[in-house]
Amino acid sequence: MSSLSIFAQAEASRQIEIIEVGEHTSVKDIIKAALQRGLFQGDEKEALVYVEDRDDPLDNDKPFLAQGGKDKDRVIVHRCRRVDVTVAFNARREQDKFSPAATVARVKKWFVKEIGMTPVDASEHVLQLAGTTDRPDPDTHIGTLVAKGLCSISFTLVPRKRVEG
Repeated sequence: MSSLSIFAQAEASRQIEIIEVGEHTSVKDIIKAALQRGLFQGDEKEALVYVEDRDDPLDNDKPFLAQGGKDKDRVIVHRCRRVDVTVAFNARREQDKFSPAATVARVKKWFVKEIGMTPVDASEHVLQLAGTTDRPDPDTHIGTLVAKGLCSISFTLVPRKRVEG
């Protein structure tokens, strides 16, 4: 079997590295590769690997492919089992816990459902990191957005910029 490529990210960084994975490559090997490339900067013993939008981390001692991993998977190396997410909109504020591999789109979908926003209204809003003007892309892993050493993040739901003619 030839090697496969995975797209790896880590906490507190939007940098993406391509890591080659073979049939017997363990999740620990992925963590070591992330450390060697400076992608993950924590303690190897604390590192967990998540596949995009999966809630639970992979088993570090088992091969990546044996756990359902596949070519072109997006993974994140993180030390948090869950990220405490808070989203605010007008007077509403909701909180829940997500996998570090959850995307911004998944968080937005959860929040708009929680507050009962219509799909049309939701399409006119985006998530912005609280206290900033940073509006991460919908496919961004929330674990890449948390500050180093934290397991929480806050967003504000804001109107998408409208262009008036």
